[in-house]
Amino acid sequence: MKKVFLINPLVELEGKEHIHYLRDYSGGEIPTSMVYPPLDLAYIAAVLRKNNIAVTLLDSGTLHISNSETIKMIIGAHPDFIGIITAWGSIQSDLKLAEKLKTKLPCSKIVFAGSNVTADPKIALSTGCVDYVILGEPEKPFLDIVNGEINENIACELNGKIVLKKRKLINDLDWLPFPARDLLPNEKYIAPYVKINPFTTIATSRGCPHSKCDFCPTNIWYMNEVRYRSVDSVLQEIDEIINKFKIYSIIFRDQALTFEQERILKLCDEIIRRNYRISWRCFSGVKNVNKKLLLVMKKAGCYQINYGFESGSQEVLDLNNKGTTLEESIEAARLTKAAGIESSGSFMLGMWGDDEITINQTIAFAVKLNLDYAEFLIATPLPSTKFYEQCGLPQKINTFLFQRWYNRIHNLSTLLDEDFLNKYLEKAYKKFYFRPSYILNKLHKATSLKQLVMQAKLAMLLLKRVNNL
Repeated sequence: MKKVFLINPLVELEGKEHIHYLRDYSGGEIPTSMVYPPLDLAYIAAVLRKNNIAVTLLDSGTLHISNSETIKMIIGAHPDFIGIITAWGSIQSDLKLAEKLKTKLPCSKIVFAGSNVTADPKIALSTGCVDYVILGEPEKPFLDIVNGEINENIACELNGKIVLKKRKLINDLDWLPFPARDLLPNEKYIAPYVKINPFTTIATSRGCPHSKCDFCPTNIWYMNEVRYRSVDSVLQEIDEIINKFKIYSIIFRDQALTFEQERILKLCDEIIRRNYRISWRCFSGVKNVNKKLLLVMKKAGCYQINYGFESGSQEVLDLNNKGTTLEESIEAARLTKAAGIESSGSFMLGMWGDDEITINQTIAFAVKLNLDYAEFLIATPLPSTKFYEQCGLPQKINTFLFQRWYNRIHNLSTLLDEDFLNKYLEKAYKKFYFRPSYILNKLHKATSLKQLVMQAKLAMLLLKRVNNL
């Protein structure tokens, strides 16, 4: 029987460890106090097991297992295939790990996936230590590679040339078995803003219906298409999470869970009818909520919605094809609070068209919205995005070689430099989180000692982030 070893590696970069990434369509960094389940690896594992292939999944990053120890464990298993989903900022660390693995296990085939290597497979294949790159969604292509079939969505070297096979998405998402959560250290997945830890993640759809934003890398992975699982399939997975794994907190990883509102109303109605008593968080577009929907979501256990507000300047939103207005953002935040649901928001500094005036407008807008949480990111021009082209980067530099993370490098535009953006990133976090009214409100809302400790942990994380800028 063929053996596969899947790894979520610990990133060892510039002598620093415990940096966690979303190794999925986004490839972004997540704060060090939060670790997410490697959902795509768990999906790969489930598909392989369904096809009678022996698979091991090691979440080294979450368990803080060093790469040297990870290598020893893989050597002991002597797998035929080794799989890694890489991220924008982890690529250098992941390639170093692959190089060491290929030296120790020259007969094992190493497979990479991720948005970064989908955008440019050569970055991995040219090293000589990566045998295959999966383009986009990894489940079916990984199975094909193990079975010796080089079909769609695979890049490899043949006769001295790098060959890219045709891209094709999974049409029926219900074809996928549920992620192999039994292979994961589920008790380790915690986050300060989660009501009940540990939590797990679910994806009820793939792709973003708001896929025209110039800065977003989503379409590298999903090719401008959106597909949905059936509500029955999602409910069966929730049932398994509750009854088999005893997990009662869920983060829906859909990029816009509320886009198909009738579908989500049906899902919420069933969660209520079945008395699941789960606590959950999701992402939504500001256009896709209303009073009725939010009240039903609240009753079904939704405690927080994250919105991609991005900017407090209408001009910048329009220049970047965001497709939203400031008025829609204000209304979404108002309706969410009125429904008794926490609101969090993402904002980007250094977008195309940004200057000192618009960045100050964004910081002021974040405060005005009176959100429960806010995340401020430095806009990064990722390959295959329009933002990347606008910055002239294909001729300037290969960003894979210096990107450490998604939100901590300058955007290389001629208007804004790294020191400027880092100064305003620090200002944004201080202005939002260090307001006396915000701190008192959080202390007032803490309903238990455990929740107070988690809030304190988040505060320490923010202080560390600000001090490192």
